[in-house]
Amino acid sequence: MDFLQRTPFFRLLLPLILGIIVYQYVDFQQWGLYAMFFLSIILLVLPFVIRIPKRQFQFRWLFGFGIFLFLFVLIYFLSGEREKENVFQRLNSKGIYRVELSAAPIEKAKSYLCKVDVIQCFDSTGWVTTRGKAILYLQKDSAASKLLFGDRLMLEAKFSPPERALNPDGFDYAAYLKRQGVGAVCYVPSGTWRMTDRDKAFSIQHQADICRNYLLNIYREFHIEGDEFAVLAALTLGYTDALQPDLRASYSATGAMHILSVSGMHVGVVYVVMAFLLSFLNKNQRQKVIKTIFISLFLWGYAFLSGLSPAVVRATLMFSFVAIATCFERKSQIYNTIFMSAFFMLLYNPNFLFDVGFQLSYSAVLSIIFFQPIIGKLYIANNKYSKAVWDLFSVSLAAQLGTMPFTLYYFQQFPNYFLLTNFVAIPLSTIVIYLAMALLMTSFVPYLSAGVAFLLKWSLWLLNFLIVWVQNLPYSLSHISLDIRQTIVVFLAIFCFSAYFFYKKFSALVVGLSAVLLACVFNLQTNYQTMTSKRMIVFAGQKNTHVNFIDRNRNYVFTTDSVEMERIAKAFWQNQKLEKPHYIHQNEWFSDGVSGFAGSRILILSNDFLRKQTFSEPLKLDYLIIGRGMKPKIEQVLECLHPRKIIVDKTISDWYRQSIKRACQSRNIAFYSVAEEGAYVLNFTD
Repeated sequence: MDFLQRTPFFRLLLPLILGIIVYQYVDFQQWGLYAMFFLSIILLVLPFVIRIPKRQFQFRWLFGFGIFLFLFVLIYFLSGEREKENVFQRLNSKGIYRVELSAAPIEKAKSYLCKVDVIQCFDSTGWVTTRGKAILYLQKDSAASKLLFGDRLMLEAKFSPPERALNPDGFDYAAYLKRQGVGAVCYVPSGTWRMTDRDKAFSIQHQADICRNYLLNIYREFHIEGDEFAVLAALTLGYTDALQPDLRASYSATGAMHILSVSGMHVGVVYVVMAFLLSFLNKNQRQKVIKTIFISLFLWGYAFLSGLSPAVVRATLMFSFVAIATCFERKSQIYNTIFMSAFFMLLYNPNFLFDVGFQLSYSAVLSIIFFQPIIGKLYIANNKYSKAVWDLFSVSLAAQLGTMPFTLYYFQQFPNYFLLTNFVAIPLSTIVIYLAMALLMTSFVPYLSAGVAFLLKWSLWLLNFLIVWVQNLPYSLSHISLDIRQTIVVFLAIFCFSAYFFYKKFSALVVGLSAVLLACVFNLQTNYQTMTSKRMIVFAGQKNTHVNFIDRNRNYVFTTDSVEMERIAKAFWQNQKLEKPHYIHQNEWFSDGVSGFAGSRILILSNDFLRKQTFSEPLKLDYLIIGRGMKPKIEQVLECLHPRKIIVDKTISDWYRQSIKRACQSRNIAFYSVAEEGAYVLNFTD
């Protein structure tokens, strides 16, 4: 029987995915949607109108196409409705608001991040109902640290739209928040808000937050602190707020980040453990149903303890369907139930498709189910110890096969020692989970709990030590990046090679090899563009000036903060196959204040250079870049300099940027604002 026939939800999932993607790029008119909707209804009804059996068989495809078109129109409509619900009604309008916390606050370096629902706004007529989701950054103080899910605040604020991606290959924070339903952000200083009350209605999410905070306090009572507490909280309860950037980077660089995110792997561990403990309930179908019910209850109980985060709920739903499929002993049903869980989740919220966790979770699970049995058969273990090692190896390799394209696309790096990491991290993390459970259960027993806490702290220390040790091994990380085109064709190649392995169809092999060839062509195209280009890029930095000069694959950077420059430009450099940056300073290219690049005269005004210079006549320039928050009088600047174009970076204040713009308009000088239009990219080869 064909795979598509055995997995009907895979066929139903395809029009949903297509409709969600099309909605992002194609704006159909309303009459077009109605036309497609009525066409789908006609196609669904037509097979029942045809009475001749031979004709029914000939036109059986009409019903399937009708379902495809109906689901396509449905998800397109739902995507639009979801976007309308997420519109924030009072952007850039300062006022008094009432908001309610829709999630537990997240502690940052200087603030608490709070996701809120805006309930009311005070205007000339009094309190009026409004709507919208926003991110508040509350200044750190004792009051903010005590907030919980469901708390209601009254505050004075001005909500602004989230910042879009301003730099090449930069993270689009606005699109990320939009797909989470968030339409505004705001910083709220201490003293401009107060807690008014708390939502009295029963909330599972609120109870889950209280429960998780109680368990975290138990860890703190036994003096588990620092990196050990951060890893323990993330590993067992999904609390990642305490993770420091360097520790997070170590786990990411070694391929162990998945153990710090309570999602698919952790729920899968709970599923496997519960299935093993309840394996005696396999004698008849009734016992199997009881076993499935108990497994599902434990899965959702663990999700509750970990705070009911979206990733955990998604993984729990997926494994609940897997448990149901396993109950009926239908292997093909496992695939169908996984696709069914994705189908209903996308119907609930189409934006889940763009969530990185959603993509990684489903690709990892499907890859493990498909590839692990194949890899497992390559070696027959002769004892239980070697079998355990081989099973761990095969699962790790299978998961990497499915998630590798996403990893290279989103993170531009591949952990070369991911197998070694998993052999270290998974056993130790399992021990940590068991010791943590023991500590929570024996916390009221004085000496026993102290002994368990001692073992737990040393296990956590050893886990962190070994992760850092693996990170510091030679060639532990490969910096490889895929663009969206390469990611698609790599997945196509994996799919086609898998189809060839099972069905031995020559066409699948040809398509798979063609996909690999196409990915190589895309890579060569990028290399060619890089080797034939000369570019100047003025990046958008928060407080510093960054100018990038690219001469083929050579990478020269003028910056007032190399750390920020690395953070905002690293992805672009890797995607463009550029060399490591060579940082230039005033005394190199700009010894006389002006640099020549690709035949253009360029001045970067980021200090009091003009005060130290005298000019017998105005200095002619092609490009004047004003940055680092400079505030010279633009009229005096233009008396000394005659630029063809002025580029103002993001560090310049709004009022000064506008004064420069007016001065340029009066003198017919071209003007460009990085803050308004994004990074300035000039390709000298055009």
